[in-house]
Amino acid sequence: MTIWAAVAVAGSASAIAAGGAGSPDRMVNRMAQRLNLTDAQVQQVRQILDARHDQMKAQLQALRGARQALHQATLAVPVDEGAIRNAAQALAQAEGDAALMRAQVHAQIVPLLDADQQQKFATFENGPHRAGWGHRPASE
Repeated sequence: MTIWAAVAVAGSASAIAAGGAGSPDRMVNRMAQRLNLTDAQVQQVRQILDARHDQMKAQLQALRGARQALHQATLAVPVDEGAIRNAAQALAQAEGDAALMRAQVHAQIVPLLDADQQQKFATFENGPHRAGWGHRPASE
Protein backbone atom coordinates (compact mmCIF):
# COMPACT_ATOMS: atom_id res chain seq x y z
CA MET A 1 0.00 0.00 0.00
CA THR A 2 1.41 3.38 -0.93
CA ILE A 3 0.48 7.01 -0.58
CA TRP A 4 0.32 7.10 -4.35
CA ALA A 5 -2.65 4.82 -4.07
CA ALA A 6 -4.34 7.28 -1.76
CA VAL A 7 -3.38 10.14 -3.98
CA ALA A 8 -4.69 8.28 -7.01
CA VAL A 9 -8.11 8.35 -5.39
CA ALA A 10 -8.03 12.12 -5.80
CA GLY A 11 -6.92 12.47 -9.39
CA SER A 12 -4.25 12.13 -12.00
CA ALA A 13 -0.64 13.18 -11.67
CA SER A 14 -1.14 16.09 -14.03
CA ALA A 15 -4.05 17.43 -11.98
CA ILE A 16 -2.02 17.18 -8.80
CA ALA A 17 0.98 18.88 -10.34
CA ALA A 18 -1.26 21.65 -11.59
CA GLY A 19 -2.78 22.06 -8.13
CA GLY A 20 -6.17 20.96 -9.39
CA ALA A 21 -8.04 17.77 -8.56
CA GLY A 22 -5.10 16.46 -6.61
CA SER A 23 -4.72 19.36 -4.24
CA PRO A 24 -4.21 18.31 -0.61
CA ASP A 25 -7.74 19.38 0.33
CA ARG A 26 -9.26 17.33 -2.46
CA MET A 27 -7.10 14.31 -1.60
CA VAL A 28 -8.08 14.48 2.06
CA ASN A 29 -11.76 14.87 1.21
CA ARG A 30 -11.69 11.81 -1.04
CA MET A 31 -9.82 9.78 1.58
CA ALA A 32 -12.28 10.94 4.24
CA GLN A 33 -15.19 9.73 2.13
CA ARG A 34 -13.71 6.40 1.14
CA LEU A 35 -12.22 5.55 4.52
CA ASN A 36 -14.83 7.18 6.75
CA LEU A 37 -12.14 9.18 8.54
CA THR A 38 -12.90 10.90 11.81
CA ASP A 39 -12.48 14.66 12.06
CA ALA A 40 -9.22 14.15 13.94
CA GLN A 41 -7.92 11.78 11.25
CA VAL A 42 -8.88 14.24 8.52
CA GLN A 43 -6.93 16.97 10.27
CA GLN A 44 -3.87 14.74 10.73
CA VAL A 45 -3.86 13.51 7.12
CA ARG A 46 -4.37 17.07 5.88
CA GLN A 47 -1.33 18.21 7.86
CA ILE A 48 0.80 15.43 6.41
CA LEU A 49 -0.25 16.08 2.82
CA ASP A 50 -0.04 19.86 3.18
CA ALA A 51 3.50 19.52 4.51
CA ARG A 52 4.47 17.29 1.57
CA HIS A 53 2.50 18.95 -1.21
CA ASP A 54 5.35 21.00 -2.68
CA GLN A 55 7.67 18.01 -2.49
CA MET A 56 5.10 15.73 -4.17
CA LYS A 57 4.45 18.31 -6.88
CA ALA A 58 8.18 18.68 -7.57
CA GLN A 59 8.59 14.90 -7.66
CA LEU A 60 5.79 14.57 -10.20
CA GLN A 61 7.38 17.23 -12.36
CA ALA A 62 10.74 15.43 -12.12
CA LEU A 63 9.13 12.13 -13.14
CA ARG A 64 7.32 13.74 -16.04
CA GLY A 65 10.49 15.49 -17.21
CA ALA A 66 12.57 12.32 -16.94
CA ARG A 67 9.99 10.33 -18.93
CA GLN A 68 9.88 13.02 -21.60
CA ALA A 69 13.69 13.15 -21.80
CA LEU A 70 13.88 9.38 -22.24
CA HIS A 71 11.19 9.47 -24.89
CA GLN A 72 12.99 12.24 -26.77
CA ALA A 73 16.30 10.37 -26.53
CA THR A 74 14.71 7.30 -28.12
CA LEU A 75 13.50 9.39 -31.07
CA ALA A 76 16.91 10.80 -31.94
CA VAL A 77 18.46 9.88 -35.26
CA PRO A 78 21.12 8.67 -35.30
CA VAL A 79 20.59 6.60 -32.18
CA ASP A 80 22.65 7.91 -29.27
CA GLU A 81 23.06 4.97 -26.92
CA GLY A 82 24.77 7.10 -24.27
CA ALA A 83 21.95 9.65 -24.24
CA ILE A 84 19.33 6.92 -23.98
CA ARG A 85 21.16 5.19 -21.13
CA ASN A 86 21.69 8.50 -19.30
CA ALA A 87 18.02 9.40 -19.67
CA ALA A 88 17.00 5.93 -18.47
CA GLN A 89 19.25 6.28 -15.43
CA ALA A 90 17.76 9.69 -14.65
CA LEU A 91 14.27 8.20 -14.85
CA ALA A 92 15.31 5.36 -12.57
CA GLN A 93 16.65 7.89 -10.05
CA ALA A 94 13.40 9.86 -10.19
CA GLU A 95 11.38 6.66 -9.69
CA GLY A 96 13.56 5.72 -6.73
CA ASP A 97 13.11 9.16 -5.20
CA ALA A 98 9.35 8.86 -5.67
CA ALA A 99 9.32 5.41 -4.07
CA LEU A 100 11.17 6.74 -1.04
CA MET A 101 8.75 9.63 -0.64
CA ARG A 102 5.76 7.28 -1.01
CA ALA A 103 7.16 5.07 1.73
CA GLN A 104 7.77 8.03 4.02
CA VAL A 105 4.28 9.44 3.60
CA HIS A 106 2.74 5.98 3.87
CA ALA A 107 4.58 5.48 7.15
CA GLN A 108 3.03 8.69 8.44
CA ILE A 109 -0.56 7.98 7.37
CA VAL A 110 -1.10 4.26 8.05
CA PRO A 111 -0.65 4.50 11.84
CA LEU A 112 -3.47 7.07 11.92
CA LEU A 113 -5.95 4.54 10.53
CA ASP A 114 -7.82 1.78 12.31
CA ALA A 115 -7.60 -1.81 11.02
CA ASP A 116 -10.67 -1.51 8.78
CA GLN A 117 -9.44 1.76 7.28
CA GLN A 118 -6.01 0.27 6.69
CA GLN A 119 -7.59 -2.62 4.81
CA LYS A 120 -9.63 -0.25 2.63
CA PHE A 121 -6.58 1.95 2.10
CA ALA A 122 -4.63 -1.11 0.92
CA THR A 123 -7.26 -1.85 -1.74
CA PHE A 124 -6.66 1.58 -3.30
CA GLU A 125 -3.30 0.29 -4.55
CA ASN A 126 -4.99 -2.25 -6.80
CA GLY A 127 -7.81 -0.01 -7.93
CA PRO A 128 -8.48 1.30 -11.42
CA HIS A 129 -6.75 4.61 -10.68
CA ARG A 130 -3.42 3.04 -9.76
CA ALA A 131 -1.81 5.02 -12.58
CA GLY A 132 -2.13 8.25 -10.59
CA TRP A 133 0.87 10.01 -9.09
CA GLY A 134 3.57 9.07 -11.46
CA HIS A 135 2.71 5.42 -12.02
CA ARG A 136 1.73 3.97 -15.33
CA PRO A 137 0.04 0.62 -15.75
CA ALA A 138 2.43 -2.15 -16.80
CA SER A 139 0.68 -2.36 -20.18
CA GLU A 140 1.83 1.13 -21.22
